[in-house]
Parts: sequence; structure tokens; C-alpha cells
Amino acid sequence: MSDPSVHNVTAFDFASSPSNVTKFRADNRLPIISAIRSVALCGLLAVLVFCIFHYQEDLNVQNIRRMVSYIDKLTFSGSEIDTFDFDSGLSTSYEAFDIGIATVSGGNFRFIPPFEGMDYSEQVKYAQPKLKVSGNSIYVYDLGGKGISRMSSYSKLAETTVESKILALSANDNGQCAVVTDEEGYRTALTVFDKHLNEIYKWQTSDHFAFLPALSPNGKTAAALCIGQQGGDANFYVRYQPLNGDDCTVVIQLGDRRVYAMEYAENDRLLILCDDGLLVYDDQGMPVAQYPFAAGSLNTFSYGNDGSFALSLKGDRGDTSRLLVLNTLCEVVFDGTYEGDIRTIDYAADTLAFLSGSQLYCVNTTENTVTDTELSGVRGLLITGGGKVAAILGDRACIVDFTQGE
Repeated sequence: MSDPSVHNVTAFDFASSPSNVTKFRADNRLPIISAIRSVALCGLLAVLVFCIFHYQEDLNVQNIRRMVSYIDKLTFSGSEIDTFDFDSGLSTSYEAFDIGIATVSGGNFRFIPPFEGMDYSEQVKYAQPKLKVSGNSIYVYDLGGKGISRMSSYSKLAETTVESKILALSANDNGQCAVVTDEEGYRTALTVFDKHLNEIYKWQTSDHFAFLPALSPNGKTAAALCIGQQGGDANFYVRYQPLNGDDCTVVIQLGDRRVYAMEYAENDRLLILCDDGLLVYDDQGMPVAQYPFAAGSLNTFSYGNDGSFALSLKGDRGDTSRLLVLNTLCEVVFDGTYEGDIRTIDYAADTLAFLSGSQLYCVNTTENTVTDTELSGVRGLLITGGGKVAAILGDRACIVDFTQGE
């Protein structure tokens, strides 16, 4: 007798009924993950090769340790300092550089990042050292002396000594620099160096007195501001010196205009700031745009490193100042009138900071907003790489908190 609890199971013939079977797709996840991993590793390898090739002059044990320390501070520590201490003295030069502030004084260059204990310093035995930012590096040169050094935020990259006294230095973002020197046997010379401070071009002249250079971003032209005489009066003019050795074919006549600054914009247009306005020329020396100062006189200015100028003009009345920001087409980006005399100004990354009396102002030129606070003892202003306003106070720079003035 059969047990009712036991069921008879008839074997199913899978081979004879293939349509009733659900086929599972092949598991390709591991090959896909392996492919993605290979692509990522190739990308990392490409980045590593690029960094070794592009930044090989920076790569040594000391620099790598400092870079790792920066990354560690930025990634894990999180707390930035708001005060940058440096050597006191009226002869101190300072510039916003990288993520911090670069200063030079008393024969000592210092880079001060916004982290405690991370300063980098280097001796530069220059009598009158000055700074000029050049992309991700910065030049330290001895005005009236003969020494030039190129620094990063954690090492000295190159240095050289020229044969004659330095009158002025200009640099582009590719690391090249143009230097005007007072030559013996010639009136002046214009010399262009590559980022390793190897000489790539030199123009010596006894027919022209050059005293201010500007180096084009593409590295093809060095503009030299010269002074001569015409009818017994001073005559200023700009020569475009081709760095391939060709003869100069472009001369811009400025007459008796007093020139305050000469800079190249990113589009290789030359901007010349004069006492009567801002002039813009193309790479053929043809005028592109201008902004005349119809009223008031130029008091102080700041170049925005993108072809824009921030200007402070004394108003028709002695107790007002006009603030302007002009772009490369001489179009007005910001225009405002303020009481008092504007003594110091800085402009970068759409942020304009200026001081009138003891009142410190910060303008966002994109949003057209203005904030202010009261602060005394300010010697200068800097816009940091993070877009913050730093006030120079004797032997230190402090990040300004404008919420206190609200």
C-alpha cells in the first residue's frame, strides 16, 4: 500500500521543452569593472607622466613633501588662518600669489599660505627687491641692481645675474620675462628670458631710451615704452620688438602723454594707461578702443590680470572720488562715486577693494553689490587667490570680515 504523503514526481524532459526555460544573461560585471579600472589606471598614468614632464623642475623630495602637506591641510585640516605675519618695514613688497601671499623684504623672500607652520622662505641678497607674478611662479628682481630669481610657492626655480642695472621687469603667464636694463655703451637694452632664465632675445639700442617693457602672452612680441624729444618736448612711443629677431615695424606714437602702466591682455592686445585715458591696440599697433578721462585726474589704479583695469579718479570737487572698472574693450564694468580720497585699491576675480579714509569697501562687480567696514592703519590691499580681501597692516596682512560692518 502506497504512502499518501509521498508524491510521485514525473521527471521533466528539459531537452524536449526548451521554450519553457528562462535563460539567464551572462554576468559581464567583472569584465566591465576591470575595463573601467584599466581606463582609470591609464588616466592616472597619463596624469602622472604629464606632471613629471610639465613640472619636472619642481619635483624633488622637499617639494613633494610640501605639496603633500598642502593637500593634507586643504583636505583634512580645514581650518585656515586669517592673519599672515611677515617682516615689517616700509620697503616690504607683497603680492597675492598661489593660495597665499608672497612678500620680500630685507633680502628674504617668503611665501605665506593660509596655514600655520607652512611658510617657505629663501634668501635673495637684493638691495631693492620687487615682485612680479608670472602664472604659477613669481619673479623676484633687484630694481636698480642685477639679480633676478624665479620662485614657486615652495622652491627657487631659477636665478641669474644680468650685466647692467635693472630698470623694469615684465612677465607673462608662460613664465617668460622681459627686462629693461641701463646699458654701458648703449642707452638701454631689452632682454627676454625663458622660464629657466636663459636669454632668448636681446635688443640693445643707443637710438632709443626704453624704460618700461610688456611681454605678449603668446611670447612673440615684447613692447618697449621709449622716450625721446620732439620740438623740445618729451615724446613717448611704443615699439613692438619681434622676438624672432625681425626688425621692428610697429611704432605707436603717444606724444606727450604720461604713461602709468602698460600691460598685455590675454588676447594679445596691448593696454596703455595714460594720464588722459586708457588706450587699447591690437598686435599690429592699430587702435581698438579707448576710454578718455573727460573729467577728473587719475589717482591710483590696479590691473586685474585679465585685461581689465580698476581706476580711481579724483572728482571735480576735491572731496569725492570716482571708481571705474574697464574691460579690454574699455567698456565700463563698474562705476561709482564715493566721498573722500581713494588712497589704495586692488582688483582681481570680479572683486574690487579700496580704502577711503578709514572706511574699507568691497565691491562684487558681477553682482554690483557693495559692503564696507571701518579699519585703520591700512597700508595696502590684496585680493587673495580665494577672492578674499587682505588688508596690509605693517608687519602682517589680515583677511577682512565685512560682516562686522553690517
